[in-house]
Amino acid sequence: MNIINPDKHLFLFAHPDDDVFIAGTMRLLLEWGADLLCLWLTSGNYFGKGELRETELADAAKILGLHKSRIRLLKLPDLGLVSMLDRAGDLVAQVMAEFRPNKIFATAFEGGHPDHDAGNFLAYEARSRAGIAAEIFEFPLYNSTGSAVKWKWRINEFPPGGLPVFHRPLTHEAVVCKYRMMRTYKSQWMYMIPARLASSRSRLVKIGEPYRLCPPDRDHSLPPHQGVLNYERWFNFFIKLTFHEFRTAVLQARRKQL
Repeated sequence: MNIINPDKHLFLFAHPDDDVFIAGTMRLLLEWGADLLCLWLTSGNYFGKGELRETELADAAKILGLHKSRIRLLKLPDLGLVSMLDRAGDLVAQVMAEFRPNKIFATAFEGGHPDHDAGNFLAYEARSRAGIAAEIFEFPLYNSTGSAVKWKWRINEFPPGGLPVFHRPLTHEAVVCKYRMMRTYKSQWMYMIPARLASSRSRLVKIGEPYRLCPPDRDHSLPPHQGVLNYERWFNFFIKLTFHEFRTAVLQARRKQL
């Protein structure tokens, strides 16, 4: 999938640190002259570290080469997006209507974290509310479709099936940028270590980061894959959210989409 052009790209993230999973591709786009606007839905403040994570985000953006004018931070409740999808849809649509992107990149709909899945839904919903026809791409973070040997974790890869996956090999400079950004998110070291291990330098240079075009008719009221979702099995001791609740929120917030 060709993304080497000076189009306007909107990157939609749920939390500060989600950006590292697609940071190399963003760096390439900036080098090629594309206009990037990055929108973070939350500050990742669930454990009271929102200000720290915003500081880490600002430092990571400097490493990326993203001007502060190209940063938007909505500061919506971390782990609270599902409960306010309709309101979030209006806020994201306002950003889209002002920026008018040609392409939108969002966290994948993969059942890894409810905020990530909410971000994917909002890419569709806000696009419709803004009245634009941008293509929507997604990039994976983590999900529960891995092998038993890896405790069912699948990191930096999509669940099996779905549309074809694309890659853009990274330059040495883009890989260095990605790794430096990972080190900047010190508060999220428990996630950065497996993310780093799953994205070796040789793989990034030879293959690149995975992303794919989203289907135009995706139904977010259906589970993203068969089996137990990641946030229902591992994180539910503090997330306390089921896909049934996510589905209910989607049906209540969903308006007519393109």
